[in-house]
Amino acid sequence: MEQAVEWYVAITSLIIGASHIIRADDWVEVYNRLRCSGRPGAFANGGFHLATGAAIVAGHRVWTWPAVVVTILGLLLLLKGSICFLLPNKALRSMERGATRTGFIAAGVVAIAIGVWALVLTCLY
Repeated sequence: MEQAVEWYVAITSLIIGASHIIRADDWVEVYNRLRCSGRPGAFANGGFHLATGAAIVAGHRVWTWPAVVVTILGLLLLLKGSICFLLPNKALRSMERGATRTGFIAAGVVAIAIGVWALVLTCLY
């Protein structure tokens, strides 16, 4: 099961990371529309993170290096999604900082690094 989750993280992180870099302006628009939607936008944002985090945590509870990185990613996504659902006003305050093209490109680079990390894990086992 862990290897399936690592493949999931690799595939989704590489595609989303590339999209953040190639389509940064579109991501800024989507994020700003979520933010302008108020609490419903925080809920939608949280839903993406909660679902992904829950899937990772459900199938990848590995606490040894280097695979623990994937488990921690899942826990962080679960935390972010939970905050959006349980404390939407707090999530909105965070979202009010706004989104920038540069920020999405940087996030894309990080996502690609995570995707490569997960891809390497699939080859190690």
